[in-house]
Amino acid sequence: MIRFNEGKRTHGEQFALREILCGEGIALRERQSLRPQDFAHDLHGQIFRHARRLWEQCLQHDPAAVFASMRRERRGQMQGVAEYLDWLAGDDPCFASGRHSSVMAFEKALHEQYEAEKRAIEKRGRL
Repeated sequence: MIRFNEGKRTHGEQFALREILCGEGIALRERQSLRPQDFAHDLHGQIFRHARRLWEQCLQHDPAAVFASMRRERRGQMQGVAEYLDWLAGDDPCFASGRHSSVMAFEKALHEQYEAEKRAIEKRGRL
């Protein structure tokens, strides 16, 4: 199974995806402001993009629906993705604690990323 064990930001991404896949807690505002490129892992960005597209179409956006959407688009390279989606939405003990600090690490990284993007836009405007 695919597994990312690269620190708090990654775990924060996993918590955010988990909440989306399970239809829990993540605020509408947060879903709309997140972008696929905000995720450090390409797979996380792809999962988010497909889940958001399904949600915007008022369709089910659980792991099975997201996997089906991804499979239609990718036509291959799906090894381990279904298991990873199920794990994200499942009851693994790693999701029992550490949510707050992990989500805060993800949000901090997003803030830094947005600030860097803003500075780059301002710099281009001065050239």
